[in-house]
Amino acid sequence: MQIKNISLLAIMCALSLQAASQKLPPLPRGVTELKFSEFFVTPVGPRGLVLTEKLAGLDGKRVRITGYMVEQEHGSPGKFLFSAFPLHLHEHDAADDLPAALVHVDVPTCQDRGVPHARGLMVLTGTLRVGPQDEADGRV
Repeated sequence: MQIKNISLLAIMCALSLQAASQKLPPLPRGVTELKFSEFFVTPVGPRGLVLTEKLAGLDGKRVRITGYMVEQEHGSPGKFLFSAFPLHLHEHDAADDLPAALVHVDVPTCQDRGVPHARGLMVLTGTLRVGPQDEADGRV
């Protein structure tokens, strides 16, 4: 089974929140709220992870998702990883310690440089793409 990448083209909005309990701003028109817990059918069955109908149905649509930027020692220009909880990815590890529910975020305004790491809870809005995509760091 091949895990599909879940990418978000963060076109305009990356909003840092000071506390998880802080109320989110109103959902923009044409944007659907998506949670990491809505990525895969639960419980996981004998065939492994299965995308939810909601996630698959949002492919190519605008979504808003709340989570944390994964701290990486060497990120790819114009991209970062987004997770449901704070993580630090050590490039020297033999295997990633990344959760299955992970978003690869493309930032068009940073295509020629790394995206500076931002600590704390963030809200991202952008166009969701679900499916395999070769990444510059070798991930598929």
